[in-house]
Amino acid sequence: MKIRNCFKVFCLVGIFFVSCGCIAQNVETQAGDKENTVSVYNIDNTKDRAEYARLDLDSTHPNLLNPQISQSDYNEVIKSWTDLHQRIGKYLADNEFKWEVEDSTITIVQKIYFKPDGEIKNYFFKIQNDEVTREKKEQFGSLLLSFARKNRISFQKEEQFAQCGKTRYYNH
Repeated sequence: MKIRNCFKVFCLVGIFFVSCGCIAQNVETQAGDKENTVSVYNIDNTKDRAEYARLDLDSTHPNLLNPQISQSDYNEVIKSWTDLHQRIGKYLADNEFKWEVEDSTITIVQKIYFKPDGEIKNYFFKIQNDEVTREKKEQFGSLLLSFARKNRISFQKEEQFAQCGKTRYYNH
Protein backbone atom coordinates (compact mmCIF):
# COMPACT_ATOMS: atom_id res chain seq x y z
CA MET A 1 0.00 0.00 0.00
CA LYS A 2 1.68 3.14 -1.26
CA ILE A 3 -0.43 5.41 0.97
CA ARG A 4 0.36 3.49 4.17
CA ASN A 5 4.07 3.58 3.35
CA CYS A 6 3.82 7.36 2.91
CA PHE A 7 2.36 7.66 6.37
CA LYS A 8 5.01 5.43 7.90
CA VAL A 9 7.71 7.66 6.43
CA PHE A 10 6.15 11.06 7.08
CA CYS A 11 4.20 10.67 10.31
CA LEU A 12 6.81 11.96 12.69
CA VAL A 13 4.81 13.94 15.21
CA GLY A 14 2.46 12.51 17.84
CA ILE A 15 0.28 15.05 19.55
CA PHE A 16 -2.32 14.33 22.23
CA PHE A 17 -5.48 16.37 22.65
CA VAL A 18 -8.64 16.32 24.69
CA SER A 19 -11.58 16.40 22.30
CA CYS A 20 -14.29 14.53 20.56
CA GLY A 21 -14.63 13.88 16.62
CA CYS A 22 -16.38 14.52 12.15
CA ILE A 23 -17.94 13.33 6.78
CA ALA A 24 -15.39 13.10 4.04
CA GLN A 25 -16.24 15.11 0.95
CA ASN A 26 -14.90 17.70 -1.43
CA VAL A 27 -16.46 21.17 -1.45
CA GLU A 28 -15.58 24.46 -3.12
CA THR A 29 -15.32 27.30 -0.64
CA GLN A 30 -16.43 29.87 -3.20
CA ALA A 31 -18.80 28.92 -6.00
CA GLY A 32 -16.88 28.14 -9.16
CA ASP A 33 -13.49 29.06 -7.72
CA LYS A 34 -11.29 25.96 -8.02
CA GLU A 35 -8.36 27.76 -6.37
CA ASN A 36 -10.32 27.96 -3.10
CA THR A 37 -11.39 24.33 -3.01
CA VAL A 38 -10.85 22.38 0.18
CA SER A 39 -10.89 18.59 -0.08
CA VAL A 40 -11.07 16.04 2.72
CA TYR A 41 -10.16 12.40 2.08
CA ASN A 42 -10.88 9.37 4.27
CA ILE A 43 -8.54 6.44 3.51
CA ASP A 44 -11.31 4.00 4.45
CA ASN A 45 -13.43 5.33 1.58
CA THR A 46 -12.33 3.63 -1.67
CA LYS A 47 -13.28 6.62 -3.84
CA ASP A 48 -11.42 9.07 -1.57
CA ARG A 49 -8.34 6.82 -1.51
CA ALA A 50 -8.28 6.61 -5.32
CA GLU A 51 -8.71 10.37 -5.74
CA TYR A 52 -5.95 11.08 -3.20
CA ALA A 53 -3.56 8.71 -5.00
CA ARG A 54 -4.44 10.25 -8.38
CA LEU A 55 -3.53 13.75 -7.17
CA ASP A 56 0.03 12.67 -6.21
CA LEU A 57 0.21 15.56 -3.74
CA ASP A 58 3.51 14.41 -2.22
CA SER A 59 5.28 15.30 -5.47
CA THR A 60 4.19 18.95 -5.21
CA HIS A 61 4.02 19.52 -1.44
CA PRO A 62 7.29 18.89 0.45
CA ASN A 63 6.86 17.63 4.00
CA LEU A 64 7.87 20.24 6.57
CA LEU A 65 9.60 17.82 8.92
CA ASN A 66 11.95 16.61 6.24
CA PRO A 67 15.30 17.76 7.73
CA GLN A 68 16.50 18.92 4.31
CA ILE A 69 13.52 21.28 4.00
CA SER A 70 12.98 22.90 7.38
CA GLN A 71 16.17 22.68 9.40
CA SER A 72 15.90 26.24 10.69
CA ASP A 73 12.09 26.30 10.99
CA TYR A 74 11.63 23.09 13.00
CA ASN A 75 10.38 24.71 16.24
CA GLU A 76 8.05 27.05 14.36
CA VAL A 77 6.66 24.10 12.36
CA ILE A 78 6.00 22.09 15.54
CA LYS A 79 4.40 25.07 17.29
CA SER A 80 2.08 25.84 14.37
CA TRP A 81 1.19 22.15 13.89
CA THR A 82 0.37 21.76 17.58
CA ASP A 83 -1.72 24.94 17.59
CA LEU A 84 -3.68 23.77 14.52
CA HIS A 85 -4.54 20.46 16.18
CA GLN A 86 -5.52 22.10 19.44
CA ARG A 87 -7.94 24.26 17.46
CA ILE A 88 -9.29 21.17 15.68
CA GLY A 89 -9.85 19.48 19.05
CA LYS A 90 -11.68 22.55 20.34
CA TYR A 91 -13.76 22.73 17.15
CA LEU A 92 -14.82 19.10 17.55
CA ALA A 93 -15.73 19.66 21.20
CA ASP A 94 -17.59 22.90 20.39
CA ASN A 95 -19.63 20.94 17.84
CA GLU A 96 -20.40 18.30 20.50
CA PHE A 97 -19.00 15.44 18.43
CA LYS A 98 -19.15 12.03 20.15
CA TRP A 99 -17.22 9.01 18.89
CA GLU A 100 -19.74 6.59 20.46
CA VAL A 101 -17.18 3.84 21.11
CA GLU A 102 -15.71 2.39 24.31
CA ASP A 103 -12.07 3.18 23.45
CA SER A 104 -10.52 5.76 25.79
CA THR A 105 -8.62 7.38 22.90
CA ILE A 106 -9.11 7.68 19.16
CA THR A 107 -5.95 7.61 17.06
CA ILE A 108 -5.95 9.40 13.71
CA VAL A 109 -3.17 9.56 11.16
CA GLN A 110 -3.48 12.64 9.02
CA LYS A 111 -1.65 14.47 6.32
CA ILE A 112 -2.58 18.02 5.48
CA TYR A 113 -1.54 19.86 2.33
CA PHE A 114 -1.24 23.64 2.55
CA LYS A 115 -1.01 26.64 0.25
CA PRO A 116 2.03 28.90 0.85
CA ASP A 117 -0.07 31.19 3.10
CA GLY A 118 -0.99 28.28 5.38
CA GLU A 119 -4.49 27.80 3.98
CA ILE A 120 -5.59 24.17 4.05
CA LYS A 121 -6.00 22.76 0.54
CA ASN A 122 -6.29 18.97 1.10
CA TYR A 123 -6.82 16.99 4.28
CA PHE A 124 -6.23 13.24 4.32
CA PHE A 125 -7.06 11.10 7.37
CA LYS A 126 -7.16 7.51 8.61
CA ILE A 127 -8.96 6.65 11.84
CA GLN A 128 -7.08 3.71 13.31
CA ASN A 129 -9.71 2.52 15.82
CA ASP A 130 -11.63 -0.34 14.20
CA GLU A 131 -14.72 0.26 16.35
CA VAL A 132 -15.40 3.73 14.92
CA THR A 133 -18.35 3.43 12.53
CA ARG A 134 -18.43 4.55 8.92
CA GLU A 135 -21.04 7.14 9.90
CA LYS A 136 -18.78 8.60 12.61
CA LYS A 137 -15.86 8.73 10.17
CA GLU A 138 -18.09 10.62 7.74
CA GLN A 139 -19.21 12.99 10.47
CA PHE A 140 -15.57 13.56 11.47
CA GLY A 141 -14.67 14.30 7.83
CA SER A 142 -17.56 16.74 7.54
CA LEU A 143 -16.41 18.65 10.61
CA LEU A 144 -12.82 18.67 9.28
CA LEU A 145 -14.09 20.15 6.03
CA SER A 146 -15.99 22.86 7.86
CA PHE A 147 -12.95 23.60 10.04
CA ALA A 148 -10.55 23.68 7.06
CA ARG A 149 -12.66 26.26 5.21
CA LYS A 150 -12.25 28.75 8.08
CA ASN A 151 -8.82 27.93 9.51
CA ARG A 152 -5.20 27.78 8.45
CA ILE A 153 -1.86 26.90 9.97
CA SER A 154 0.15 29.88 11.21
CA PHE A 155 3.32 28.67 9.44
CA GLN A 156 3.93 30.07 5.94
CA LYS A 157 6.39 29.28 3.16
CA GLU A 158 7.09 30.56 -0.32
CA GLU A 159 5.72 27.34 -1.83
CA GLN A 160 3.07 24.73 -1.07
CA PHE A 161 3.88 22.32 1.74
CA ALA A 162 2.53 19.35 3.66
CA GLN A 163 2.61 18.11 7.22
CA CYS A 164 1.71 14.72 8.61
CA GLY A 165 1.23 13.31 12.06
CA LYS A 166 -0.63 11.02 14.36
CA THR A 167 -3.11 12.60 16.75
CA ARG A 168 -4.78 10.98 19.72
CA TYR A 169 -8.13 12.40 20.77
CA TYR A 170 -9.38 11.49 24.22
CA ASN A 171 -12.81 9.91 24.14
CA HIS A 172 -15.07 10.99 27.01
